[in-house]
Amino acid sequence: MQRLKKLEEQIGYTFRDTGLLEVAMTHSSYAHEKKIQSYERLEFLGDAVLNFTVASEIFRQNPDRDESFLTNLKSAYVNREYLHRLGKNLGLKKILRHSGPDDIRLDQAVEALIGAIYIDGGYRYARRFIKKYILRKKIKPLEDYKGLIKTLSMRKFNKNVIYRVEKESGPPHKKTFQVIARIPGQQISATGTGRTKKEAEMMASRILLKKLSD
Repeated sequence: MQRLKKLEEQIGYTFRDTGLLEVAMTHSSYAHEKKIQSYERLEFLGDAVLNFTVASEIFRQNPDRDESFLTNLKSAYVNREYLHRLGKNLGLKKILRHSGPDDIRLDQAVEALIGAIYIDGGYRYARRFIKKYILRKKIKPLEDYKGLIKTLSMRKFNKNVIYRVEKESGPPHKKTFQVIARIPGQQISATGTGRTKKEAEMMASRILLKKLSD
C-alpha cells in the first residue's frame, strides 16, 4: 500500500477509492495468475479520455494550424513510446504488479491510471493530470516518415515502399500491429509496431529511413 501512497503524492492526487488505483497498477499477467481484475478496462477508458483531452487542448492552442498538423501533433502526444517514458519517469515499473518478463509496456499503465483518476474524481482531475504530465512538454508533431521514405526510395531505386502486416495481437479494443516495410528488389527492410496500422507503418518507415540514410 505504501507504493500507492508514494504514487499519489507524486501525481498530486489522492484516491477516494484506493481499490481503483490498485487495479490500475495490476498487469494482466499478474491478474490472470491471481484470478483478479487487471487494468485493461481502465486502460480502455483512459485511452479514450486521453485522446479526447489531447485533441481538444491542441485544437484550442493552435487556432491557425490545419488538420494535418493537429493529427500529427496528437499522434506525438499519445504515442506509445512517449507514454512509456512517462511511465518510467513516474516509477510505474516498480509499482506495477506483474508476473513474467520485466520489459512490460508502461504506456498501458499510464492510460489505466488516467482511467482510474477519471472514475474516482471526474474529468476535471483526469484533465489536470494529462495537462501536467503529458501536455506540459512542448514536442514536435510526428514527422511523415512514410512520405520521406517514399521520396527517398523513388529517387534511389525508382520503387515505392511496400508495407505488410505481419502480426496482430491484443484485445479488439486495444490491438497491437506489427508491420514490415520493404523496398521491392532490395534486401533492406524494417519492422515497426503500433496501436494502429498507420502508427506501425510510420515506425517501420522511420527505421527504414535511418537504415537507408546510414
